[in-house]
Amino acid sequence: MGELGMVWARRALLGGALLLGLSAGGLACSNRGVSESTASSTVSPASASGETADVSLGAPAVGAKREAALATAAPGDGAGASKGRAGIGGLPAPAAPPPVAAAVEGAAPEAALDPNGRFATTYRPGGGHLAAFESAVARGIVPAGERELVSDVGARYAPAIDVPKGVTLALRTDLERAKVPPGGGPVHVRVALRSTAQAPAARPHLSVHLVLDVSGSMSGEPMARARDAAQALVDRLDASDDFSLVTFSSDAAVRIPDGPVGPRRAAIKAAIAGIAEGGGTNIGRGLELGYAQAAQPGIPDGAVRVVLLLSDGRANAGIMSSERLSRLALDAFQAGVQTSTFGLGADYDGALMSGIASDGAGGYYYLRDPDQIAPALATELDKRLDPVATAVELRVRLKPDVKLLQVYGSRRLSDAEAARVRAIEVAADAQAARRDRIARDREDDAEGGMRFFIPAFSRDDGHALLFKLGLPAGAQARTVASIELKYKDRVTKKNVVDEAPLKVAYATGDADSAASVDLSVGKTIQGFAAGETLAEAARHIALGDRARAVALLSEREGILRVAAGALGEPLFLKDADRLARLRGHAGAADGLGDPLVLAMLLETASRSHLR
Repeated sequence: MGELGMVWARRALLGGALLLGLSAGGLACSNRGVSESTASSTVSPASASGETADVSLGAPAVGAKREAALATAAPGDGAGASKGRAGIGGLPAPAAPPPVAAAVEGAAPEAALDPNGRFATTYRPGGGHLAAFESAVARGIVPAGERELVSDVGARYAPAIDVPKGVTLALRTDLERAKVPPGGGPVHVRVALRSTAQAPAARPHLSVHLVLDVSGSMSGEPMARARDAAQALVDRLDASDDFSLVTFSSDAAVRIPDGPVGPRRAAIKAAIAGIAEGGGTNIGRGLELGYAQAAQPGIPDGAVRVVLLLSDGRANAGIMSSERLSRLALDAFQAGVQTSTFGLGADYDGALMSGIASDGAGGYYYLRDPDQIAPALATELDKRLDPVATAVELRVRLKPDVKLLQVYGSRRLSDAEAARVRAIEVAADAQAARRDRIARDREDDAEGGMRFFIPAFSRDDGHALLFKLGLPAGAQARTVASIELKYKDRVTKKNVVDEAPLKVAYATGDADSAASVDLSVGKTIQGFAAGETLAEAARHIALGDRARAVALLSEREGILRVAAGALGEPLFLKDADRLARLRGHAGAADGLGDPLVLAMLLETASRSHLR
């Protein structure tokens, strides 16, 4: 590619000299949760019709029509409205695979989303998104060599932010262009969070309550490793920390009652060594007894109380309703007890374990083999249970003339889900007051803006969100949104509210705007867009539209190959190769081409990109 071609590639990939294609091939899953909960998407009449259209945003016209080029940002809204695509003006399409969009004049603008409400967050520890895939590998349905298809590639698209100094949680916003076109139009905004590496001044008193599955399916190596991990967990606790052990099979029992580890350490480890397995899987009764132990009056008020649920199976005794079991975790968190879940092996109920962890404001860990139990428990104790910030809320308020076009990797929560998140927020507020002596400030639920809630943010960690906004025409610099970050600072023991305006400058012309692109944001857009494409391809496979899924994967593969050179990111070539392999599987009728297996593969790969 010549120098001029490379310049145009960069501009187009980042939304500079744009053709914005609004096609049904866009992504109706843009508001799907990357957390393990899911929601159905509704397809608009325009999407259902399969029509495709392009709208010019100021790039030089060629005749009455333009040539449709490769798409960049995976467009879409959660309601399945028409989707936007940025084209590469002047670049030849790659020989294989070809672009699938065609130019049509007279496109309607992208449908705007309601910019007010709670949205799902993708910040969640534990690798639970890999559970279904690893289960398929363990059962021999998917070859182990296919793990590369779903490897965790999202981090490469995150912005490089220095560890903050002087603040516990830093907020940074980046626009894909320093200057937007005078005619306005769609612009991507990346919002990133970065936490301090400094730990809170004092390690909290831990009140740890292990609820362990000892059903018949745990016999052999899983039970042996679970005993070893439980003993290692006890060794990591301070003498003053509390510990209890509940085991469950067809029923449940308190094997080690709550109390300080202290002089009991050797006796606790001996009791763990004597655990035997057998029976069914009564998760509900195990949780009930675990929560009762976590509520014992001798536990200090400021303690971090957590129930750790480890199971390799599905609830087949006692309470078997996922909703009721998750409700137990939510009620417990409102009483000050977190719940983290650890799913072991190939046959546990991933949706149930995810739901319990979500409502319990804890981590969800997938453990492919028993050797992973101990490291996962260590991660839980050393990092997640001693966060630097709790009750983290990011709120984005748009000006009335600014439209929300897309929230990548997220979805609007239902009223019921939003109510549960609100209950968790109120409980986290109360816990911070009791444990860290940080004044309560969440009694009132202020409405307005997009709201993303994270119960706890670990130290030395980062997270990024990506939005697409529709800006009006303009000439003078102006504020288009305000971004508010609110959290409980466990390092300084105070409430923090950080609010900053999101300002944009308008270019004198489209060429001026195209010259101001930010390559770092462009890489983030490409990575998130690939994740959205994978999710949409999974949806089409599930609906039986294999041809559409193949077309989407082909198009995105071509885009990534061009982006590798235009944005200086050779790893996009590796991602393109992964999409090519998935596209090959999509063309097969059996094996990995089986619709259920393929949809799972695509969905897992999507989540790896969007985490």
